[in-house]
Order: sequence, then C-alpha cells, then structure tokens
Amino acid sequence: MKKAAYLITRNGTRELIEGCLLSTISKGSHGAKVLALHFVEDGVYHLIKGTTTGEKIEKAIKEQGVKVLACECSVENRNIKDKIIDDVDMGHFADFYEAAAEADYVIAI
Repeated sequence: MKKAAYLITRNGTRELIEGCLLSTISKGSHGAKVLALHFVEDGVYHLIKGTTTGEKIEKAIKEQGVKVLACECSVENRNIKDKIIDDVDMGHFADFYEAAAEADYVIAI
C-alpha cells in the first residue's frame, strides 16, 4: 500500500478536510496509509477540541496511527494552544519531514 503525508494550510477547506480526507482516514478506507498530517497557518483551526473535525482527527490518531503535527508558531499566533486536541504534537517543518520520511506522496492542501 502506498504511503501519504498531508500539509494542511487552510481552514477554508473544511468540506475537503472533514468530509473527504478525514472521513476516509478515520475509517481506514483512504486508499493509502497516511503517515502524517501537518497543520499550519489557518489549518490549525481544524485541530480545535469538541469539533467534528477534531473528533475525526483524534480517531485517525488513535485508530490509524496517524502522526498529527501543529505548527507551533501558527498555534501561538492564533492564541489557541489550550484549545488543541490531545495527542497533537507541536512542531515545525523539520518534524514533518521526519514524520513523512517514508511517504510516497506528500500532498499540500
């Protein structure tokens, strides 16, 4: 099975992220093994606790073993550190490179 990693930069892609991407990842039917999701810029808003998107991300972490990273700078600049779901690692691109090292595909959304 192919391996993929995603860089998510926008919050305006909620339909794509929540509906398509996270639904298939959290169900284990994505078609590729997703190694990492790295949320940066406004994409960090997908990581808010208590949201449908946050719940799907938590499921992907716990059931599919997806490594989820949030850009520390983006989270701090938006003052949402205390609202981020559990099990998300704060990191930078170097951390994403490591998490995505074995990916066949790296997709930016």
